[in-house]
Amino acid sequence: MNTQEKMKTVLWGAGAVTLIALAFSAYLYSAAYDRSTAYSAPSISVSATGKVVASPDVARFSYSVISESAKDITAAKVDNDQKSTKIVEFLKAKGVPAIDIKTTNYSMTPRYQNYACPQTMVNLIAPSEGATSVNARICPPPSIVGYTFNNSVEVTVRDFAKQDLNQLVAGVVTAGANNVSTLRFELDDSSKVRTLAKAEAIRKAMGQARQLAKEGGFSLGRLLSIDEQSGGYYEKVGLGGGMMTASSLAPTAPAIEAGSQEISITVSLRYSLN
Repeated sequence: MNTQEKMKTVLWGAGAVTLIALAFSAYLYSAAYDRSTAYSAPSISVSATGKVVASPDVARFSYSVISESAKDITAAKVDNDQKSTKIVEFLKAKGVPAIDIKTTNYSMTPRYQNYACPQTMVNLIAPSEGATSVNARICPPPSIVGYTFNNSVEVTVRDFAKQDLNQLVAGVVTAGANNVSTLRFELDDSSKVRTLAKAEAIRKAMGQARQLAKEGGFSLGRLLSIDEQSGGYYEKVGLGGGMMTASSLAPTAPAIEAGSQEISITVSLRYSLN
């Protein structure tokens, strides 16, 4: 094969490769165009919210035993440990299992005394050198005057029929707790309630889509997408968070009701239109 024939072969090969590349590019463009036009078809989007009201089946509250003393650390610790043990024994006797009694904080902190700092005259340089005096404050460092022990515990109550929440809250105070706070009611497993709320939201959204399509003279096609947005919880309880001191609870039992919780879920549906 002479040089001229070799050049023709190379050119024919290059032309074939170019044609294949152009064909493949045309195919990709056609596929992309088909996808873009598919999403530009007429569609309709609707949103609806489903709500379900349920009764909480779990209660949680926290209590603290706070003991203070002068510089006798042992006395404060013994007092705190004895009261804390007595409370746990009371809770277990009332049917609260150990797994639902959780220590969230145990600490010992010193208490400091700060001193007043009156102004006094201080010489910067010896008076013989003619220096003048200036006012200054000379403060002694704070000193430790006592210690505070804090034992905080969270209690979970799961069986309202067997474990009287009113008596539990009052009982921990009688046993030695001097701070009770963060009482809240919850659903132990909210998945079932959320499923019901989601089903109601979808049912409402489908009804809206059918009505809008009918008014526009269309018929609904296939469901293109569905998005979910949780609306969270709305609690309505007899006694919520905050702080309850020992004097406000003991010796009487407070009136505590579980109330109800509202769970809402919003869904958005998008349909094609025929």
